[in-house]
Amino acid sequence: MDDIRKSLKKAISDQGWIYADRQHRIGNPFEWVDGDLTANLGAFTGVRGLLQYLSLFYEQYPLPDSIKTEDYDQMRQYIEGVIRRLYNNLVPFEPAVDLDPKAYIESSALVRAQDYSIICSLCPDMKKKGINHLDIGSGIGSHAVYSLKGFDSCFYSIEAVSHTYAVQRDFYRFLSEGNPVYLDLVECENFNLNNSQMKALVNSFGQYKIKHVPSWHFGMIDDNSIDLVTATWVLNEVTFSGIMWLISHCSRALKKGGYFYIRDSSKLKPLRHQINYDELLIDLGFKEAGRANVRNRIDLHGIPRAYYKDTESSYNFFELVDKCIGKFGITVHGGDYVQNLPAGQIS
Repeated sequence: MDDIRKSLKKAISDQGWIYADRQHRIGNPFEWVDGDLTANLGAFTGVRGLLQYLSLFYEQYPLPDSIKTEDYDQMRQYIEGVIRRLYNNLVPFEPAVDLDPKAYIESSALVRAQDYSIICSLCPDMKKKGINHLDIGSGIGSHAVYSLKGFDSCFYSIEAVSHTYAVQRDFYRFLSEGNPVYLDLVECENFNLNNSQMKALVNSFGQYKIKHVPSWHFGMIDDNSIDLVTATWVLNEVTFSGIMWLISHCSRALKKGGYFYIRDSSKLKPLRHQINYDELLIDLGFKEAGRANVRNRIDLHGIPRAYYKDTESSYNFFELVDKCIGKFGITVHGGDYVQNLPAGQIS
């Protein structure tokens, strides 16, 4: 994991996040408040770290029949089988802790099969094979399972948190099963590839099915190259700078006619940021493609919705800074410390 932290430290220096407005007013986009508040979550890598992320899912809600695909049950069984093999491969013994892997495996498979089915329902163009699918804040990495199987995708995983990136490495290497299909940009840096070489690799066609991209290298992904963006339980957890960084790059990388799929509580968490990203997407030229008619943690875990990119326009990070927090807004310390936000924002 030290190499991931080294890559981040180099990026925040090279990209200027330690100077002027970026350091003292806006903040860098590569921080996770919840991770900092849960110290043990970042303390372990390897099998223990992976099991921490696997055990984040434990609630199970059935998917309404109206948004089930014909292959929903088969997809759920397939995902469950992959995660179970991962668990058996990495934990060939019975851990002497109070852990119920069966429940966590079943819950993780259920949630990801639901995402697959809902995306097919809300984003009908994504049923085609061979799409470019970009996932933000990929957790353990399980979106890749249905994406590779159901969409025959090239899967891009964007991650800003070093210990989470390390957990995903284990998952993606397992999925690759010895085939040379996994590209890890931090490993590319370890072997002294320069930015031009890494950009060429990450935008290459055909060889790599899983492309692991630290968020600080998001800009290496080509404009108008992505068909589908997914963001599940992530956009309401990042900082002001984080949400503007992610939305700006997604608006740039997503093709016109592409989809932005979101699944979370549809409520902003306190002390993270105060930008309504659903409304922001509409303001940037997206149209709502559909929304599941469900209640969070009553009918389903999360409120799934999708937005269709109906514009050729995009906004860079600093254009969104001006738009969302203005020229004098101070958000670098987050939480109750934000100041001078535009009228209408809570300060």
